[in-house]
Amino acid sequence: MLEATSYGDARRSMNRNDATAYYTAKLADLHQLEYDFKIHKSYNISIQTHTTATGSYFEIVLTQDDSHHAPSPQQLDSIEQQIASFRGQTGQNGTYLQSGEQMLSIVGLYADYDFQSMGNYCPSTQADRYAFAAFCEGKADTNFVNTGHEAYPYVVRSTQYLDELRHEIAHYLVYSRCETSVPPLHVENEGMTNSYVVMYLGANRDTLNSIGASFPEYAMNAQTDQAAASAHAGMCVVDRRHQRGIVCCSPRRLEADCVFSCLLRDALPSTMRFPRG
Repeated sequence: MLEATSYGDARRSMNRNDATAYYTAKLADLHQLEYDFKIHKSYNISIQTHTTATGSYFEIVLTQDDSHHAPSPQQLDSIEQQIASFRGQTGQNGTYLQSGEQMLSIVGLYADYDFQSMGNYCPSTQADRYAFAAFCEGKADTNFVNTGHEAYPYVVRSTQYLDELRHEIAHYLVYSRCETSVPPLHVENEGMTNSYVVMYLGANRDTLNSIGASFPEYAMNAQTDQAAASAHAGMCVVDRRHQRGIVCCSPRRLEADCVFSCLLRDALPSTMRFPRG
């Protein structure tokens, strides 16, 4: 007699295959729940009671917002190649604003120039006078651009503007691959994002390093490059309790050698900052 218990649901079976299939399905649910907990995903929780011929049992039901339908990894690869090869040009007004919107459209994103409105979708994100642009998971199809930034009139007339948007696009791409724009990879998230922009979206490393020179969290190094490569592969959590730093998969990339018992990392706003003036 084999017995499997989950969420108060006790089942017995003489069929080893049935019991194994049930156990495997519940284990997959547990892995998904653990991963979602690590990336701070919100859930609605309810308890349902079920009655069968053999008795009653209760089940904990977890539901979440699935409004963000991420492209497949193959589609994301194609998007990244298009962004890397994109070469914008100035419009009739002498700015790269139109080119920026064209580049965002490749990803299916839009520009919102009302920077303060981001608070309607991500209330925990505080106004940052250094933030030139930002990505907000609560409004994942939008890049918010701070037209009130002191450097805005100059940046939009330079190709630097496109690299600013590439940085925010990278936040979206990481979000699509890892289900969070701040995967717990135990490096500075903005530095990892800059590495992602350089490695996969065609940005210039020296340019981004100079832009973020006053903000150490934006600095790139071998560790941020490695973290960017992991996020790009859908390997989105690192278990620091293992000396070798085992990388764990997003449930979208569930593999036998992935470890799900990993440490937490607090989520931070995803922005691109540089000194005013």
